[in-house]
Amino acid sequence: MLIKSRTDAKSSSRRYIYAQNGHILAHEQAHWLHAQASPLPLVAWLKQPLFVAEWAGEDIYLQIIADHVATPFEQYHGRAMMALLSGSENDLLGRALQLSHWLRDHQYCGRCGQAAKLHNADYGMHCHACQHTQYPRLSPSIIVVVTGPEGILLAHNRRFPSGRFSALAGFVEAGESVEAAVHREVREEVGIAIKNLQYTGSQSWSFPHSLMLGFLAEYKSGEICVDQVEIDKAAWFTPDSLPDLPARFSIARQLVDMGLAKCHMA
Repeated sequence: MLIKSRTDAKSSSRRYIYAQNGHILAHEQAHWLHAQASPLPLVAWLKQPLFVAEWAGEDIYLQIIADHVATPFEQYHGRAMMALLSGSENDLLGRALQLSHWLRDHQYCGRCGQAAKLHNADYGMHCHACQHTQYPRLSPSIIVVVTGPEGILLAHNRRFPSGRFSALAGFVEAGESVEAAVHREVREEVGIAIKNLQYTGSQSWSFPHSLMLGFLAEYKSGEICVDQVEIDKAAWFTPDSLPDLPARFSIARQLVDMGLAKCHMA
């Protein structure tokens, strides 16, 4: 995927992503990129196709179909679709979803409250009343798998399906370093201290606008004590006692696999 200026979208070959009510429209999950622009009515806040990125030599555009319009397509949640896609397709769809979420939520100026419109050249929402331009927001977040003598530490968030466990995660606070956020989130959610942070990589997470920064860490001290606010269960797991895990496309699952490999080598 090549991210470039909207004014640089000049390829003669185009394909389109259709979205509606936050879902992707497709004939079936394998066919979510469409060869033609949709003739269906679009939402009032994005009346024209929006250039997303260049992918596989083609310029990819997003069209958001009006909520009330009946379509011949099936609706797929972004997570379900992304679980079936390759890495580069994942990046493309994730960018389209994030742009659609942001545009939907920023129809009005955050400074003066007047209606905002998409800038002519870039991805900002511009207010002609006060001349303020808002750009797509990224929220830095940390996600961490802790390794220890008893395996890897995973937790069940109250929002998860029953039996699903994952890495610990949370947003970086204002004025906080990423490393401090890792220590704080682990302490707040499960009550233990950690050491030897190792940054492993990142993933843009478009639900709705996170940039996930992945870490491995080692257990230092303390007993598991969940916060009972976000986390209601946490435990150590070994390769032969794993719970239901996140989808393989997610950075959470990548961290789980790295943590298990590290435990195996120890």
